[in-house]
This record gives sequence, structure tokens and C-alpha cells, in this order.
Amino acid sequence: MEVDVNIDATETEEVTEQEAKQELDRLLSDPQFHSTDRNRNFLRFVASEMFEGRAAAVKAYTIAVDVFGRPCSFDPTTDPIVRIEATRLRASLAQYYEAHAEEGSVRIELPRGRYIPVFTKAPPQTETLDESDLLDAPEIGSTNSGWKSRVFDRRLVLAGLVAAACGFLWFLSGKGPVYSEKPNVAIEMKLAGDQTDIEAGLIHDYLMTALSQYQTLKLAAGDMASETGGIRSAAGSLFGSQSRMDTRYHVILKYHPDDHVRAVWWQVVNPAAGEALRSGVERVEVDRPGIDVRYELITDLANRFAGTRGVINSLELTRELRSPTFGNGCVLRSAVALEQLDTGLLQEVQTCLGTSLLDAPNNPDINAELAIVNLELDAPEAPTELTVQALTLANRAVSLAPMSDRAGYAQMLAQFRNGQTEAAFVSGYRAMGLNPGNGLIPARLGAMLFAVGRWAEGAGMAVKAGMVDGAAPSDAGLTLALDAYRRGEFAEALLRVQQMGRSENYIANILELAAAGQMKNAADINEAAKRLNAKRKHFPASFRSDMAARHYSREIVDQLGAGLTKAGFVLPAPVADASN
Repeated sequence: MEVDVNIDATETEEVTEQEAKQELDRLLSDPQFHSTDRNRNFLRFVASEMFEGRAAAVKAYTIAVDVFGRPCSFDPTTDPIVRIEATRLRASLAQYYEAHAEEGSVRIELPRGRYIPVFTKAPPQTETLDESDLLDAPEIGSTNSGWKSRVFDRRLVLAGLVAAACGFLWFLSGKGPVYSEKPNVAIEMKLAGDQTDIEAGLIHDYLMTALSQYQTLKLAAGDMASETGGIRSAAGSLFGSQSRMDTRYHVILKYHPDDHVRAVWWQVVNPAAGEALRSGVERVEVDRPGIDVRYELITDLANRFAGTRGVINSLELTRELRSPTFGNGCVLRSAVALEQLDTGLLQEVQTCLGTSLLDAPNNPDINAELAIVNLELDAPEAPTELTVQALTLANRAVSLAPMSDRAGYAQMLAQFRNGQTEAAFVSGYRAMGLNPGNGLIPARLGAMLFAVGRWAEGAGMAVKAGMVDGAAPSDAGLTLALDAYRRGEFAEALLRVQQMGRSENYIANILELAAAGQMKNAADINEAAKRLNAKRKHFPASFRSDMAARHYSREIVDQLGAGLTKAGFVLPAPVADASN
């Protein structure tokens, strides 16, 4: 085969296939090549296809399915993953060769507008960048110089975000960026004209109070939603002309009590089209002892409409996945990325949130959500400036919106990661008080309390989180699995952690391996060890330091270590406590 060379470069020497393959192998094994695993796989795939003579068959679809694991229904017109990752790979290659290329050596380039690499021995042409060329601006955090300062330089971060933003804008409408706002929701209680109207009115009023505690929607002042909405023109921003989009919903309620059940029928309507989008019934049995029927009914309704997985968010997310936007759209997609723990999706959301922050630096939701995403992308055992930045962003979110449970949740996470454990617990309890209906807060707070050795308090929070959401969030499930292991209930611990299905979670994999080791279950030992090795080479040697980086107490680390030892792994001896 003939290796693709840069036909635009001057005095290009022909590169043989052997030289090209050697350079590809050398580059991918060089720790100075700062690129994500998915982009290394991207480069390896397209180069291999070229070496095999199948360059013409390489399209966005094949890359998305074969490299990024997208389903066969992948549509490149609605999912820009390949374009975004090509931009990042192109920037990484340019940065690497600018710093490390030697005269006459082979270099790899990824020309704009194509996915097949070019191998050349000539230096790249000097180009003058215009606005469209900013698509190829480097991704934040991947520059070869690196950011080693532990102080958050906001001006430097914003400058980098501008470059990333321009790349993200490329796949949106040519008419300019669209910024979405929180949906506007009107709540109307249909009265029956009898003695039930008093209770129905109270349910409506208390529900309005409960909904105001969520940060996912805006409540209309009256019972009827305005029919106006959609995309509208707005004044230019630092990106030029833009559009603002908001959606409107009208929620209709009817109260139906009887001797045994209190029920509320509901329907979500699109007021502009008059279309009924969703309908359902929330019921609470009155015969259950010790239950506040009205409170539980209102809590269920509030979660149904405004919760992260609620009806309004689901409708908004469906629209958002079809036509991505900045602003609230980034926040919606962030919830999906955090749930799936997909690094690629998290990186896309990070760029989207960073771009939105440039346009709305005082938006508390965007500040808080970017802090949460930054923490998820930053490994606890090897923290970078992202962890410090997350605390700055979260603190800013709280100062902008002190009554926001999302801001409080972000502050709790950032304080805990930065070693401020007691402050994190205070922030967590406060956030939980701001919105008792948000099950994510007690779930993560419980995990933190359990980690530092406050077993009963942490497990109790996990149970509470399950009661709020009906189904326990993953953090709550992991805490209950760890508690079962601590009590010696290894079979229960193994069952609970396997039911979670969190293959990307380090603690879950460690727990599964330890529980399987206690039970001498060879099949589960091999499976858990394989996952750990894929994510953390030589994990037994770093086990104790990795757990310490996550602030786990010595006692639970020793207990898990005993299970790993029974699974056949040799662990380093624990470091002696200097206080003894």
C-alpha cells in the first residue's frame, strides 16, 4: 500500500509503510503525547484502516460505531462525537510535534475535513488562523506545557474556554449559537366544587413551595402558561448573534380522595400546541401507619415534575439530544453523562458548560454543574488544577444562589475532594435541608460519612436516599454494599455491588473483588480483577494510597484489603500511624 503523505508540504520526502507504522507505535507509547485513551484508539483505528487499504471506507459512522461504541443507529448529523474528537486529536498531534519533532523525522497530521492521517517528513505549513480555524483550538488541560499552578487563574481558564467554545459552536446551527433556559411551568388545580376543594387548594399551594426548591424549572406566577416560547433573537454576546430558547408547560391537576387512597391525576400539556404530552396518577394509601399523607403526596408530585428523572426534565432532555443547545441544555446533558460515567460525554459537557459560563458567568447552575463535572473527570489519586477549580466554581455558585440545593451539593463534593471533610458534611446537610426531595444529596453525603468511618450515619443516609427517590441512587447502593461487607455479610455485599452494574467505579470494583475473595469465588475474582487492571495498572500496589486519596478510613481499608489478600493479591504493608 501507499502511505498518505501531505501533498501541500514543500520538499516532502516519501514515507514508507514501515516508517509510518514505526512512528505510529512510537507516538502511541510516548508519555509525552498528551491525548486521551479514546483519541489514541481513534488514531490507531484510522491508521490501521489506511494500512489495510480501507481508507476510502473510513467515515464518521464507522469511527463512531467501531471506536466510540455508538449503536448501529448512530446519526452523525445529530451526534457530533466524531467531529469533536477529531478536533481534539488534531490539536494533540500539533502540540506534540511542535514540541518534540526532530528535523527529518516522520510526523503524523490529521488534516481538517478528513479522518485519515497523513505521514510526512516535512514541517507543517505556517497558517494564519481565521475564526473558522478555531475549531482546531487545543482542548483545555491537554497543552504540552501543563498547568502546574495550584491557584485558579480565571483569566487563563476563560481564554482557553473561548478556544474550546469555538470548536463546539461548529456543529450547531449556522445561524449562531442557541442558548436554552429553564422550562417555564404553570400549575393548575382543577377544583371539583365540593368539600374536597379546601384540601385540593392546600395541595396546590404546598406543591408550588416544593417545586420552588428545585433548580430545574421556573414557576409561572399564574395557573395558566403563556403560549409564547420557543427560539427568539437576543442581543449579541462575545460570540456574536445568538438565540435564546425556552419552553413552556402547563400542568393540570385533579384531586381524587376516597376512604383508603388520596390520589392526584395529572397531565402535562404543551400550551402552544394544546397537546397532552404526559399523564399519570400519584397515589398514597391513608391506612399506612405513621405517614403524613399530604406530605408524601406532594413530595411524589414534586419529584414527578421537577426531579432529575422527572417528566419535565425527560421532555426537555429528549428535545436537547435532538437539537443540542448551550445553557440549560448543557446542564441536562451533564446529568446523563454523570449517570453513565462516560468520559467522552463528560468532556463534551465540560466544553459546553465552559462555553456557557463565558456567556453567563453569574449563572449559579452552570458554575455548580461545571464544578461537579470537573471533579468527575479528575482522578482523586492524581488530582490536577481541576479539583481546585471545582471548589472555586462551587463556592461561587453558593454565593450567587445560597438557596440552591445544586450549588450546595457541588460545594459539598468539592470540599470533600479538597480535604475539607467537616465543611463538606455541613454543606451536605444544608443542601439536603434546602431540597429534601433531591435524593442525590443524602446518597452522596452518606457515602462520604461512611468513608470516614461514621458507619451508622452513612448507612442511614443511604436508606433515606432510597426512600426519597423510590430507587436508591448508585452512591446509596454502594454505601449499603460496603456496610454489608463491613458486617461480614459478604454474599449480600457481592449481590448488591453486582446489581449496581457500575463497572467504571473504582470502589465498586474493589468491593466486588474483596467480597469475591472472602467467598473464594474464582469467576467473580477474575472478572473484577480484569476491570481493575484495565483502569488501574498494578492496582494492588496503589490500593492503600488510592483509598486514602478518597478519604476512606483505615478500618474499612484494612477490611477490604483482607478480602483482596484472600483473592490472591499481595498488598503493601500499611504505613505505621505516626501518632503511635
